[in-house]
Amino acid sequence: MITEDRAVEIASMVFTAQGRRAADYDVSIETYPADENQWIIWFDKKGPFRIPGGKHAVVVNKSTGQSEFMAGE
Repeated sequence: MITEDRAVEIASMVFTAQGRRAADYDVSIETYPADENQWIIWFDKKGPFRIPGGKHAVVVNKSTGQSEFMAGE
């Protein structure tokens, strides 16, 4: 079972591989509403105002650690 802390680590690696810096984003985690067997880790761009398309996500499977990046729109 992938813990929340490990899921954030995995998601941060996947996020960084997309050419972004995780330190520039507020990070939060929750069980993915569409599939309770996955974590969804949100990366929301820091700053005084939230910009459209500035919130990205990485979904991490709770059993396998398999992950998928989802860019903000």
